[in-house]
Order: sequence, then C-alpha cells, then structure tokens
Amino acid sequence: MTTRMTGVRSVLGVSPTEPDCFRTVGDAISAARDGDVIAVRPGVYPESIVLDRDVTLSGSGSPGEVRIEAAGAPVLRVTVEHSEVSGIEFAHSDGEVAIDLRAGVLNLDECVVAADSEVAVVVRRGAAFRAGATTVRNPGGAGVLVFDGAKTELTGCTFTSVGTTAVVARSGGTPTMVDCVVTGAKGAVLAADGGRGELRGCRITDITGTAIVVEENSELTVTGTDVSTVDGVAVLSAGGSRPVLRDCRITETTAQAIVVTQNASVELDQVTVDGARGHAVQVLEGSAADLTDCVFTGTGHDAVVAGADGVIRLTGCEITGGSGHGVLAERQARITLRDTRVVGAAAAGLLARDQARLDIDGGEVRECQSGVVWRGQAGGSITSCAVRDNLGDGIAVLSDEDVAVTDCVAERNLGNDTRLPGGAPTALPGGGSTADTQGAGPPAGDAEELEALLAELSALVGLDGVKREVETLVRLHQMSERRAKAGLPSPPLSRHLVFTGAPGTGKTTVARLYGRILTALGVLKNGQLVEVARPDLVASVVGGTAIKTTEMFTRAIGGVLFIDEAYTLSQGNGSGGGPDFGREAIDTLVKLMEDHRDEVVVIVAGYTNDMRSFLAANPGLSSRFSRTIEFADYSSAELVTIVEGLCRGHDYRLEFETRAALHAYFTNLPRDAAFGNGRTARKVFEEMLGRQAYRLADDPDAGHVALTRLLPDDLGPLPGSSVGAGAGRVDEERIDQLLATLRGLVGLDEVKAEVSDMVDLLASARRRQAMGLPAPSVSRHLIFAGPPGTGKTTVARLYGSLLAALGVLAQGQVTEVARADLVGEYVGHTARRTTEAFDRARGGVLFIDEAYTLSSSRGSGHDFGREAIDTLVKLMEDHRDEVVVIAAGYEREMGGFLAANPGLSSRFSHRVRFADYTPDELVTIVNQHATTAGYECTGPTVAALRTHFAKMRRGESFGNGRYARQVLDEAIAHHARRTRSLTDPTMDDLCVLLPEDVPAPSRPDPAP
Repeated sequence: MTTRMTGVRSVLGVSPTEPDCFRTVGDAISAARDGDVIAVRPGVYPESIVLDRDVTLSGSGSPGEVRIEAAGAPVLRVTVEHSEVSGIEFAHSDGEVAIDLRAGVLNLDECVVAADSEVAVVVRRGAAFRAGATTVRNPGGAGVLVFDGAKTELTGCTFTSVGTTAVVARSGGTPTMVDCVVTGAKGAVLAADGGRGELRGCRITDITGTAIVVEENSELTVTGTDVSTVDGVAVLSAGGSRPVLRDCRITETTAQAIVVTQNASVELDQVTVDGARGHAVQVLEGSAADLTDCVFTGTGHDAVVAGADGVIRLTGCEITGGSGHGVLAERQARITLRDTRVVGAAAAGLLARDQARLDIDGGEVRECQSGVVWRGQAGGSITSCAVRDNLGDGIAVLSDEDVAVTDCVAERNLGNDTRLPGGAPTALPGGGSTADTQGAGPPAGDAEELEALLAELSALVGLDGVKREVETLVRLHQMSERRAKAGLPSPPLSRHLVFTGAPGTGKTTVARLYGRILTALGVLKNGQLVEVARPDLVASVVGGTAIKTTEMFTRAIGGVLFIDEAYTLSQGNGSGGGPDFGREAIDTLVKLMEDHRDEVVVIVAGYTNDMRSFLAANPGLSSRFSRTIEFADYSSAELVTIVEGLCRGHDYRLEFETRAALHAYFTNLPRDAAFGNGRTARKVFEEMLGRQAYRLADDPDAGHVALTRLLPDDLGPLPGSSVGAGAGRVDEERIDQLLATLRGLVGLDEVKAEVSDMVDLLASARRRQAMGLPAPSVSRHLIFAGPPGTGKTTVARLYGSLLAALGVLAQGQVTEVARADLVGEYVGHTARRTTEAFDRARGGVLFIDEAYTLSSSRGSGHDFGREAIDTLVKLMEDHRDEVVVIAAGYEREMGGFLAANPGLSSRFSHRVRFADYTPDELVTIVNQHATTAGYECTGPTVAALRTHFAKMRRGESFGNGRYARQVLDEAIAHHARRTRSLTDPTMDDLCVLLPEDVPAPSRPDPAP
C-alpha cells in the first residue's frame, strides 16, 4: 500500500479494485504522514473526505475518471495548513457546502467541482484557496464564497451552470480571478459588505441576471475582461462601493450596461459598451462616474445618463449611434464632457433638462436628431465644441438658466444652428449667427424638387390607385396654400395615413417618397422616414412603453413615422395574460400626435382587415387617420415589369419567350402566406441569375450576349402548389399531434367527431389513389354553424394544419376575412377584393366569418354581397385543389347563405355544428386561462363559477368562450382590489381567486 521514495515522501495508492491499495481515500489520508502523496486510481469513491494533514491528492487517468462523491456532508473539508489536490472530480448534492475550507491553504489543480448545493466552495476566515484550470458547476447555488477576510486565487478556471453567482466576496473576502471563464450563471461576481476582489483577462458570457455586483462599501478592479450576452445589467455599483474597470468590453445586455446608485462610484478607463438595450451608463442617487477614453455604440436607449443628483465626468470618450440621447443630464445631475464625440444619436446628442447642469469643453456633436440642448431650468456652458450636420437644431438654449456659449462651431444643421434666449445674434466661428436661423419654420416649397418626386412616384410599377391618392393629397396641400394666400380658411386636412395591403407592395417606398414630397411642399422640415414595428414601441415593463414610443416619435419629428404591422399593437401581448402594453403604445401615440400635430406625419401599415381592428382600439385613432390608401397585390404583368427593371439595373435582358414564361409562372404561382409581391419578383430574378450561372459555368466561350440573356430554362419550377388528395407528403407524426390538440379542446364533441371523420375520409382517398383504386370525391369545404365564441376559428386553424400534414394543402395557413374584406363600393370592386383575398389564401384555408352577411341585402341598389358569392363560387371551381373554404356563422342564417347561389350547396356538402358550451365546460375554460395567467381557483371558487354560468341567461349575443374570459378578467380585477390593502401578502394571497372574486351574473334568469 505504501511505496517509499528516495526522500522523506511516500506514495500511497488508492483503488476500489487494485491489490495493495487503500480502498478509500479517507483510509489513505489516515495512514499518511505530512508530505506524502496519495495517488487515487480511476473509480468512484462515495465518501466525505477531511484533509487534516499536509498531503497531496493526485488523481490518475483521464479527467473525470477519478470521482469522489458525497451527499449531505461536504465532500471535502480542509483543516490543515497546506494541501495539494489535482486531477479529481468532486461531486456533491443535498447539502449546504461541497468543499469547505476552514483553515490553511488548498491548491486545487485541474479538478472538477460538480455540486448541487447551496455553495460549491466556501473559503472561511484564516483559509486560502488557489485553483488552476479547475471547472466549477453548481446549478443549485453559488460557485465560490470567500468571506471574513479569506483570500482566493483562481487562474484559468471555468464556472458553468451556476444557479446563482459564480464568485462571491463578503465581509473582506478577497478573490482574484485571472483568465477565468464564467458562462451560464445567474451572476458572475458579487462583492458585498466590504468585499474586495480583482478580475484580469476574464470572459463572462450568457448571464441571466446582473453579471457583476459591487455593493455595501466594496471594491473590485476589473481589467482586460469581456462581458457579453447578459439578460440584465452587466455591472452594478451600489451602496458606497468603488469598482474600477480598465480595458474592458461589454456587449449585448438586455438592460443597462453599467448602473451606479446609492452614493457609489465607478471608474471606467478604455471601456467599450456595444449593443446595450438600456443605457450604457446610468448614474443615480448621489453617485459618480469617471469615464476616460470609453466607447459606447448601438445603445438601445439614452447612452450616458445622470439622474437625481448623480455626477458624470467624460474625457476623450466616443458615443456612436443609439436609439435615444447620446448624453442626458436630468433632475439635479451634473455632467462634464471634455474632448468627447457624440455621433448619430437618434435623439439629442447632448441634453440637459430639469435643474441639471451640463458643461462641455471641446469635442464634437454631429449627425444626431438635434445637437446640444438645454431645457427647463438646466444650466451649464459649452466651449470650443463643433456641432454640425444634425437633423434639427445645433446648439439650442431653451432653458431659464444661463448657459455660456463660447468659441463654438455650429454649421450645416438642418434646424437652427443656434437658438439662444432673446434671439440676439451670437457670432460663432464656423457658422453664422442666431439671427440667421432664429424662428425658422419649415422650408419653403421647392417646385422643381416636387416635380421630380412626383415623376419618381409615377415611375413605380403598378400602384395606380396609390399614385392617384398621393397626387390628390399633394393638390389638397397646394390648394390649402393658395386659399391661405387669398385670406381664406384652409380646408380640413389630415396628413396622417393608413396604408393597407399585403407585404411587398411598396408601402415603405411610397412612405419615404411621401415624406420627401411633404418636405418639398414646405409642410415638413426634414422629411426623414423613421420605420418602426411593435418591438420598437412596446416594452415589457409598466411605463417602459411610453418611453420607447416617445423616443421613436421624437426621432421622427420633422419627418414621417412609419409603423409597420401597426395592428399588432391592438392584438394584445399574445400570452393570454398580463397587461397589454400595445394599447399603452397606442394611447401614447394618440397624445403625441395631438401635441405635435404640425411636426410629424404618422403612417400606419398592415393588412386591410387587421387595420380596422387597430383603428377601433382607441377613439382618437379614427379621427386622426381619416384617409386610407389601399395597396393591391401586383398583377402577373406588373411582376414581370419589376423583373425587367431588375434586369436593366444589372445589365441582363429577357428574351421574348422568357418574358412569356415568366408571365405564366407568376400567373400560376400560389399566392399564399409566403407570397411577397415585389419581394417575390426579386427572389425569382435572383434565382434565374443562379441558374444562368450554372448553365454557363462549363461554357468558356460564352460571349457578352450569352452572359446577359436570361432564357426560359433559367426559370425554375413552381414551388409545390396546393394539390388534391394523394399528391403531397404525409406527416403522420404531425397528424397525430394535431388530432391530440383537437381532442384536448374543451367540449365540442360533435365538432371533434366531424373533423376526425373528414381526416379519415381524406386519408382513405389518398391510400386508395396510391393503390390505383378510384378515390371517392370528397368536398373539403366546410360550413361551421354555431354561436360566437365556440372555437370556430381555432378549429379552422387546426383543420388547415391537418390538411397540410395530410399533403392536401401546401401551406395550411388560415386567411380570415369578413364581408368588409370581400365587398367593394362599386361595380367590379367586389370581384377584385374577393379575388385578392382568395389569392392570399391559396395553399391554405379561406375562413369567412359571418358569411351569411354576404347573402343579406344591405338596403336598395346593387347587392355587392351577392357579387362576392358569385365570384367565390367561380374561384372555388377554378382552384378546387388550392384552397379550402370554411364559411362560418349562426346555424339559421347559414341556410340563407347556402341558398344565395345554386353552386354553394354542392361545394359545401359538409356542415359542422358548434354547440354552446355547458356551464361545466365554461368553468374548465376559466380554469385553463387562470392557470396560464398564474392564478388558481379553489374548490369553492369553482362552485361559484359554475353557479354563475348556470344562472346566466343566454341570448343570441352570448359569447361562450369569450364570455368565460371576460368573467376571468373581472375576477382578476376584483382580486386586485381585494388584495390591494394587504401590507405583506403571501404567495397564496397573490395567486388564489376566492368565491367573492367571481362576479355576479349580469342577466340572471327570472324566478319561476
């Protein structure tokens, strides 16, 4: 068991199976003397070890082959003055500490600590821990805890899958980390209660909380370290702490990169922050930050912010891009800049407001929304600064306090170069005076520019109706100007627009042109286009949405704010619970449009039907968006013209036969959810270039003509279009999943049986066709008959997905329409609208809600609803294998719909009846939605819900599932009011709905 060495040391062997070895590590330690080496052979050793003598533990074999594991008690405790451990994996679970250092020094080299404990390694007072090339994992808690003045040195170590913080220093504990990696942790480093520490050359990534926290009068020095992909704040300094960061890089944080608060400070030297979604640096509550030679780029909010009475000093820094202000001083904060550049901020480059102070010495502010601005009671000074090429004002003093402007250059700013109190001319070495620009309004109209822009609009392919609408708006603006010159009142004219239509129809292009046209008319100052969507306006916290929406709106002042897919703001947050921040964005937008009615044009865009819901979301929207411009899908000939334009721009040409083949291609191309109009034309063009290159690759003699000609062979096959039974690939697993989802819906037993039978019929037809047998003719079009709120739309989506999984349809998407989407305003308009809706549904399902309204006459005159039905019947015949049509509505009224055209009954041979939900089914729906929203219904609450639904009288307008969701919403509101006064609510208080939260039925049955 013991091998004597030439010196005083001995080697003791440990193996679970080998002869002449100790069977446990503990036995070997008990037999060892100070200075001995214990060689641990590969194997698993279930024991708790106490190192109480100066020995070396050495694991043999490959990493991980030697594993010591324990549960409850620490797997390793150290009480000796000095010990060495290498090549061993320590595993621990079900306890507080995996490795406990109570005294002395432990050197851990090339080891693994795999814990599921509160802390993986604890280093106590009087102990020291040194680790090299060691991996620490602890999904249940912290990595290394150093406290009570203990010291730790970690070199080349890796911390991964750590449940809380990788390294914690408390009450004077001092860890040093060199070339370490922290990944997949909730936090990387925490220094608290007088903790100290140092990081050099480390990499911190994939953190799900605050990466580095320094609080409670602690200190931390971080040098040459990268911090990236943090779902939260990268560095937090609080409570009088003083961290220092030098030569570091922080990238991709979902919140602020660096926050300093509660009388703390931070020193940043050559620190780069890139892609922070919040502020790059935020200083609050009596705190201070010194920034030297730092670079901040692509910030999703204001880059550098001082609030409350915070203080920031920037020297030689650079701030580039970003979605807000470059530097913002607010409340009673003070910011001083020396030789600092701010370029391309989406709002003001430098802004001071409230009672803040902003002092600038040297540096440059350019290409921002506005340059340097003081507002409110803000004061300060600006000396030897260059302010140029900003979209708004250069230097603007709009404050009641004194601001000294000395030896500055302000030039080429699209607004005023300088705006100072009183309008007195102020000489500036690089550019004019305040008298040159003070009070300048929008530029005068530019007739030549206007003519060129209208010619550019006219040259766009197709869009005849759009061009006519825009030209009408131009003439209205011109007429308004002429009336004003004649002393007549201007006609009412709303410049805000709704653009409706499918993707790829030129909405963004026309919006950009419209902004430039209004600038040429003198209506707008700049005419820039700021394009946003829901993620740019909506935040995930209360109050954040108003801030984001205001920032985007501010960027658009003087130009056009273009909101793509604006209807998503009115469709909730998609999670089925929680506050609807999209509505908050709409409310903020309405107020901003009123406050800045002459400074911004807002264009909202989206699908026609969805935009109606958007305009109904706020009473103020309809009055502000009084004009809608509809962008129709491009015809096949227009798509060919677009391809021809791309050919001219890239020196290619279409042969006559290629042009004809291209026209046929676009005519037969399924216009499903993937169809992108102009984008599709570009995609086809690029694919043709690829095929031409492949065709000519082996022809070295191809000349100039051959290299520019596109032939019909260069046009690829049509993508798999929607076909009937037997032609597409069957996804059995997907079919089973969808049928399981259908069976999991509340109630609807008859519906489930009908849809399942239809799936079986279609599957049988495919199998018979595959065997060469005649397949029965199966009509796939359906009538969904029943009251509202019974799941008709949900089942339609499942049916479309099932048909796609069966190979019957190419895509399976559901296109929802109602009468307003199909019926036009004049003869011929209805046929076009119905055809466009049908084309969007190709490859999927066209779901017509309240279809019976098409057959009910709307007053005197021509019945355009009947025209929609006639068009629909023809399209269903011409494209019988490409679209499945589901017509939905009340049971009685759908009979009138089917009688409106002799061809309807034969095409809708299957009727699926949706019954009202029973009280028990409505209770189940409430329970499901409550669970999704994080609430729980007790037994008495369930009984109260059932009583509510049993007493509820059901008229024709009863909403079934929708009503169940309304009841839940009211119950949650009652719960909120009931728990509002609780000072220390428990988890049950916040989550459990009680019987008293259930609202009373609004219309109980009369007593018998």
